[in-house]
Amino acid sequence: MNRTIMMCFWLLLPAIARTSFDTPTRPPLKTPLHTIVIDPGHGGFDPGTHGLFSKEKNVTLAISLKLGKAIKEAFPDIKIVYTRTTDIMPGNASDIHEGLRYRAELANKSKGDLFICIHANSNGRPPGSYEERHLTGHKWVGRGRKKRKVAVYSYKWIKNTTTGAAVYIWKADRSGSKGQMISEENMGDTTAMDMDSPEARIRAQLYEKKYFANSALFGTYVSNEFVKSGRRSQGLQQRAVGIWVLEATGMPSVLIETGYLTNKEEEKYLNSRAGQNKVVQNIVTALKRYSASLEDKRP
Repeated sequence: MNRTIMMCFWLLLPAIARTSFDTPTRPPLKTPLHTIVIDPGHGGFDPGTHGLFSKEKNVTLAISLKLGKAIKEAFPDIKIVYTRTTDIMPGNASDIHEGLRYRAELANKSKGDLFICIHANSNGRPPGSYEERHLTGHKWVGRGRKKRKVAVYSYKWIKNTTTGAAVYIWKADRSGSKGQMISEENMGDTTAMDMDSPEARIRAQLYEKKYFANSALFGTYVSNEFVKSGRRSQGLQQRAVGIWVLEATGMPSVLIETGYLTNKEEEKYLNSRAGQNKVVQNIVTALKRYSASLEDKRP
């Protein structure tokens, strides 16, 4: 009898050990966010900027797909909507402007709570390094009447050193274009409300201010996370020329420039598994802070 009990004990011991010492599963994070729209910049016939060996459209797609997966792991209840998941112009549009309209319309139809547009940057110079010409003086050439003064130049190779991430939100003083995109769905219960009435316009303006504040909040969190990870960040910015997908989406929206493909080292970073994972980790950590902030503001 005792031998039988001892045999059962030894057989059950591994299961007892697992039950006693396993780390408890962390419960999924709760969030007031329901739908996040991820927009990989460019695509298809529009390659975006390019580096020494890569194109922006491919870098943004790789980061965006990893970002969506990481968000789902952190927030299983959040619905992820991509404007594209392959190398196409979103909506199979025939031109860039039509593609931009499709991105915004998809986000609005999806009733997104946050729009995240992923891009990579360029400083307008050739990638890697480039030849620069400098005026060093003048000299006389020719004889007699054909004698003339010509410029003398020196040439040297300049390394393209511009680096850093940046986060853009729409221009706050652009005469309410964001508010025009805020629909009945975005504003909650608008039963029996004339959407052209002064009351509806005032309500849209209030939502516009709220979306601006939330866009700035999330964008600031993203920028801060880049800095914490040791990367240079150009901070939160509003570009003088408006960014259509940010203005035409009736929700908080940001455009994240993940780095410069024109810089040799940063291009390698943005194409590496480690670099892409770090960018994604920074954005997801910022999203957790943003979600917690929204939760704190709930009545």
